[in-house]
Amino acid sequence: MIDVTWRLLFAIAVAVLAVAKKRNAVLWFIAGFFFEWIALIVILILPGGSGRRMFVGGGGSRDSGAHWHKKVSRSCPYCGNPVTFDDIPGNWTCPNCGQTFTYSSDGRVFASNKDELMPQMELMVKLFAKMAKKDGVVSENEVRQVDQIVRQAFRPTKEQLRKIMALFNESRYSDESFEIIAQNLYASVRGRSDILVDTIIALLAIAASDGALRTEEETMIRSAALIFGLADQYESIKAQFFGRSSSSEGSSTRGAGLENCYQLLGCTPNDSDQIIKKKYRELIKENHPDRLMSRGASEASIKEANSKIARIKHAYEQVMAARS
Repeated sequence: MIDVTWRLLFAIAVAVLAVAKKRNAVLWFIAGFFFEWIALIVILILPGGSGRRMFVGGGGSRDSGAHWHKKVSRSCPYCGNPVTFDDIPGNWTCPNCGQTFTYSSDGRVFASNKDELMPQMELMVKLFAKMAKKDGVVSENEVRQVDQIVRQAFRPTKEQLRKIMALFNESRYSDESFEIIAQNLYASVRGRSDILVDTIIALLAIAASDGALRTEEETMIRSAALIFGLADQYESIKAQFFGRSSSSEGSSTRGAGLENCYQLLGCTPNDSDQIIKKKYRELIKENHPDRLMSRGASEASIKEANSKIARIKHAYEQVMAARS
């Protein structure tokens, strides 16, 4: 009887230590009952278990704003840029290229459903098709421009490219309206302004690929800007696009005229110096390369940001020189 009592005391002591170290109390109770001193010494030596990971902050999902204690950094399997995210196995989206990759429980990352099209990609292609079809005929220049945009922006596989062109051809004749597609894209990207601005620029490129931006095409693009919450920025985006196009052909902001300088700054000749200066500072802050670098943007994106900053500064200098 004394021996059984002694064993029970050992078992209870070992189980209590197991609980404190986040170990299985039942198994260690049994071990303590049969192995006594050996079980006690082993549980004392063993480090504490990791237990369950706890959230910092409220909520029970990523969308609720909760964060894990532990974060990991991996290279995106698509663009190769470093991506930092919560240590939770599942699908994650690279902020640099927009591609979705899978983070496995063993710490590896790999491309997810490599040949499938992401919803955002499908919606953008549908918008491109509606824009190309707006004037009644899809020209060779428009198809070439769409192909160039798709290859640069999405970096598709051969199978993805085949699916994209099939979707493009199908969407030209679908009954789905341009506005509905734009609304779905806005919801899909959760209002991310960088993606939406790039979409407006792509639509401008497709519309102007025939050499002119027609009134009905611009009306369609303006409707997308309104849906995207970019109506106030549209003229500035348009000026930046056409300023970029002219610079690639060897012309400068000065060659485009003082009017384009005002458009690039999002101002008018009637605005005061203070308003123009404020707009200029906002554009510099919004497009500064340091902001992109802090988000781990690609080298190409940073290079484009530096080019955009140079155009904005030049436009501001030309406007202020004309006013002095």
